[in-house]
Amino acid sequence: MPVNGFYFSQLEKLQASLVRMGNLAGGLVGDSVAALVSRDPVLAREVIERDNELDLLEDENEELTIQIIALNQPVARDLRLVVALLRVNTTIERVGDLAVNIAQTAVRLSDKPEMRPYVDIPRCYELVRKMWDDSMVCFSTMDEQFARNLRDRDDMIDKANQETILQLLQISSDNPTCIYQATNLLGVSKSLERIGDLAVDISDEVVYVCRGEFRHARTHNGRKSA
Repeated sequence: MPVNGFYFSQLEKLQASLVRMGNLAGGLVGDSVAALVSRDPVLAREVIERDNELDLLEDENEELTIQIIALNQPVARDLRLVVALLRVNTTIERVGDLAVNIAQTAVRLSDKPEMRPYVDIPRCYELVRKMWDDSMVCFSTMDEQFARNLRDRDDMIDKANQETILQLLQISSDNPTCIYQATNLLGVSKSLERIGDLAVDISDEVVYVCRGEFRHARTHNGRKSA
């Protein structure tokens, strides 16, 4: 098992970079939803541009992870930690991509007639953002119990997504002129639900590091696998 100070400093550097990247991703999601609700195409385009910073960080983190593996050959829990860090890097980048999807929708809808105030999307966002921020805290502290509790909260996001879908379908049925907007908002709701799933993925990585327990082994009682 690697014991030198440089190895541990590199791990700390990588973990700190991932937390920073995760916070940036959360900010992109928040701004993309704000752009959607406020019908602000300028802010939406800024979100799309800022995603480049996440892409660069992903590349840097991946390179550092490969260096850590090559130079230190970690084993046991150390190896699980490095593998988890690499997977979290990819997960965070996906959240940035989903924020871009929402921002692109905000651009498309910015000049379209407004529907009912975006139904439950702001509420879905609040649930998702809290869960994402907590997943970053969980990841930075490697708190196994917090990680296990986080998974249970995904049900609330799934329920909010289902309610939003039903509302949008009803709106489309009642007013066919809103079908375009409703279809786009369905995509936004799905993107938010997916971000909740990715927050669960990060909590599962924490359990994997602490216990060596794979995420699919934790799926039970018909609960979906992340």
